[in-house]
Amino acid sequence: MKKFSSNSIFAYNKGEKKKFLLNSLYVFVFLFLFGLIYFFFFKNLDFFLIKFLNVLVDGVSIEIKDLSYQGIFYIALFGGFFLIFMPLEVIFISVLTGGRSALFLILIYLLGIFISYNINYYIGYKLGDFSKKLITYKKFYSIKKIINKYGTLAIFLFNFLPLPSQPLSTILGVFKYNLFRFYVYFILGQLCKYILITVTYLYIF
Repeated sequence: MKKFSSNSIFAYNKGEKKKFLLNSLYVFVFLFLFGLIYFFFFKNLDFFLIKFLNVLVDGVSIEIKDLSYQGIFYIALFGGFFLIFMPLEVIFISVLTGGRSALFLILIYLLGIFISYNINYYIGYKLGDFSKKLITYKKFYSIKKIINKYGTLAIFLFNFLPLPSQPLSTILGVFKYNLFRFYVYFILGQLCKYILITVTYLYIF
């Protein structure tokens, strides 16, 4: 008989998973093609909805490119989503070189991250099974194991250290983790991280 490690992770319903992956591929291909069609054909159409979409996309792009306060907010907001990888800490350091108020930058960053982490949490809360598949079972259960072992300390460290805190916020939603406790430790971790980055950059380098 084959022996299994106590830490092994098993995946069931392989047929359903293949179907899910195929459906996800179809969705991503559709969105990709829609994006191409929009930029090459629809972008210049004289239609209210297209005009509104153009204004929205162009406005966000310009603000991010200029690294305005509004653009920095968008960076923190988009970078906080669990499906988007963005080196928020590196971007924060680059923004500090612009001579802006460090305190205001931290507050803007925390606001954007707070909104996106709330969305992550409620995606996990309402779409638990779907979230597990998007994050991948291996990562999901490895993070779950850490949370079960270390509790609130893990939440703080995931947000304080360069660890995957975005998927963590979704996973906590799947568990229906206490929302107030989640807020306290994730905000505390993020706040301490960016204060440390700011102090290190301004007074050491």
